[in-house]
Amino acid sequence: MPDYADLLIERHGDVALVKLNRPEKLNSMGGTLMSDLFRYCNSLNSGDYETRAVVLTGEGRAFCAGGDVTGFPSANPNSPRATAAWRRPHPEQSTITAMRNCDVPIIGAINGYAVGGGFGLALATDFRICSEDAVFECSQLKRGLALDVGLPFLLQETVGTQRALELAATRRRITADEALALGIVLEVVPNNRLIDRALELAQQAAAGPPLGFAATKRLVYLPEADALQRVEESTGAYISQLFKTEDAREGAKSFAERREPEFRGR
Repeated sequence: MPDYADLLIERHGDVALVKLNRPEKLNSMGGTLMSDLFRYCNSLNSGDYETRAVVLTGEGRAFCAGGDVTGFPSANPNSPRATAAWRRPHPEQSTITAMRNCDVPIIGAINGYAVGGGFGLALATDFRICSEDAVFECSQLKRGLALDVGLPFLLQETVGTQRALELAATRRRITADEALALGIVLEVVPNNRLIDRALELAQQAAAGPPLGFAATKRLVYLPEADALQRVEESTGAYISQLFKTEDAREGAKSFAERREPEFRGR
């Protein structure tokens, strides 16, 4: 098996339990986490035919806390990323796209925080359950940015346009029970039952015909494939410009100072 620095992979028969493994950072999207997950999902279509289902969860007390704010260009205005010219994103290199294109079912076992980009990562799984302490949030707007990691598309797809915009505008936290009511997750289970229940679902999925599921998954996602790509391309353009604003700098500064941001719209 290839080496994945920021993933832990456990075998449970023909099911793989994959854990995002940056627990000291609440599994935020730094290090090699996203590139590791991208490579792993692609490997399931080109060589690893023994894995019939995947459970994706987070090591420690969070699923994924989104982007690592300390590495944002708005937190480091003199960094090359803060002054670099915008370049066209390549959605074919996107982890979200790789998850959607993966031929095997990916079951999200959402533990603790799934916020910001971590919320998008959770919604990119094919279906989800969560623990009682799970928290979902559109936290990017607290940093003066816009929804990213596929979240503008995936959230609207899941809860509808009006609710997606309300969750973005209010930036409020969604509890496990509300996530169930909104259709973000299929089940809420006790914290100590999360992985066992996710593995049960994965084993049911793994017992089905793999080629039939692969074809079905592609057909289910077919109508949205082009739309997701357009959203991801546009997101890159918007985020690169927002990183240069005073609001984004205030968002990063307020995070470091543990206070509420004061946005001025410039």
